[in-house]
Amino acid sequence: MSDYRLWLAAIPQPLPEADARVYWNLKDPTPALTEALAGAAYLYVGSWQEMHVSERPQSGRSPAVRLFDRLFLRGTIDGYQAPTLDPQLRDELNALYQPRPDDLPSESVAAHELERFLAGHMAWCLLPEETPPAGL
Repeated sequence: MSDYRLWLAAIPQPLPEADARVYWNLKDPTPALTEALAGAAYLYVGSWQEMHVSERPQSGRSPAVRLFDRLFLRGTIDGYQAPTLDPQLRDELNALYQPRPDDLPSESVAAHELERFLAGHMAWCLLPEETPPAGL
């Protein structure tokens, strides 16, 4: 069974829509996208397996999969973008990260680490990454 890992990449500048489209459609990265991700701040959030995924959006049975689902939704609905971290998105991500009674065991960082990372990167853009650049 495959493990999926979630790192949050916080980039200081918005991505042009064309680069965001490439990112969300899993195409070969553009130079702007490569540069943005190389200069990003990263936080490892956790992992999940197929058994953690739900057919209902944002009801995954792992905090990390719920965060990924939310960022994917925000990044692909109403145009392609790297979602900007504002107070509303911060609160949504913190709420989605809270454990739920039907969660299955999975690797996750402590909630206060996520809260600290988000608080330190307000107005930056967030992208979910499976692996950070070499050296982290």
